[in-house]
Amino acid sequence: MKRHFTLASHCVLKPGEIPDVSFVPPLVRRRFSPLQKIFFALANAVEKSPAESSVFSSRDGEDTLTRRIVDEFHEDGSVSPHRFSTSVYNAAPGLWSVFTKNKSPYTAVAAGDDSIECGLIEMFAAENTGLYVYAEETGGGYGASFFLDDGLPGRRLEVTAGDASRDPVSFSRFVDFLSGATGVLEGRWITVRDVTCAG
Repeated sequence: MKRHFTLASHCVLKPGEIPDVSFVPPLVRRRFSPLQKIFFALANAVEKSPAESSVFSSRDGEDTLTRRIVDEFHEDGSVSPHRFSTSVYNAAPGLWSVFTKNKSPYTAVAAGDDSIECGLIEMFAAENTGLYVYAEETGGGYGASFFLDDGLPGRRLEVTAGDASRDPVSFSRFVDFLSGATGVLEGRWITVRDVTCAG
């Protein structure tokens, strides 16, 4: 079975690069966690119109915030309600939906080493205009995003079945595909090909 999508835009944030959240009012962004800053920067860079669905993927999620909550609990037995509510995996896409006033559904995916690919599966299953963001605050903070919209010009993607014997999709392989350095992203469950020239 083959499915086709149009990659209208993409963005990559490499480890150590500073996410640009200058478009967010200072009083709002000062409360952001490092991961939320990365998510907002990547989402803002690619979303061309309100997404009909959004997928956020992360292996480690709100690592720093979660560790802080655990430490505070061990120290005095209390947990800050605000910190707890923003430590969950769907906090970043939830804040983005509020900020953009987009009431469309969003999904948060955490699947260990397979987080990138499982997020892609969720995104391609939606079959509509969609925002995909993969982000990690660990390792210097990094991530990548793209926006699918068949109504916009862009690279034509073909999605087919993968091969369970392959290694998990790494961030470097994901970036190589988004940047056009390679025309195929081979995963365990899906394979994504850039068929722009063939179509």
